[in-house]
Amino acid sequence: MQEFPTNPDRLPRPVSLLDDDGTTWQLQRKRIDLRIVRRLINDSAATIVLGESGGMHPRLVTDDERSTLWDKVKVGYMGPGGDWATGRYLAHEFRAEPDRRMLFVEHHC
Repeated sequence: MQEFPTNPDRLPRPVSLLDDDGTTWQLQRKRIDLRIVRRLINDSAATIVLGESGGMHPRLVTDDERSTLWDKVKVGYMGPGGDWATGRYLAHEFRAEPDRRMLFVEHHC
C-alpha cells in the first residue's frame, strides 16, 4: 500500500491513496466524528486501514482486528467526539467509486 510523506491530516487536498489491488481512494472527509468511526468499523463492506507511525505507513486491517481496533479507538480518539489532549487515534474517510468507503485510522504514539 502506498505510504505518505506525512499523515493524511496534514496533506493538502486532493489526497489519494493507492492500495495493493490498484484501487485509488480519494480523501473525502478529515477528522470524522467518533460515531462515524464506529459505524464504519462495524460496516463489513467498508475497508479499514490503520496508518501506523502517525498515518505514514498504512496497512489493511483484517476482519479479526476490527473489534480490537474499535476497543482501542473509542478510548483514545483525538477527533470530534474524543479527547484531543490524550488521544492517539484520528480517522478520515476515503472513497473509491460512489459506493466504496474506507476508514483510515491514524495511530500516533
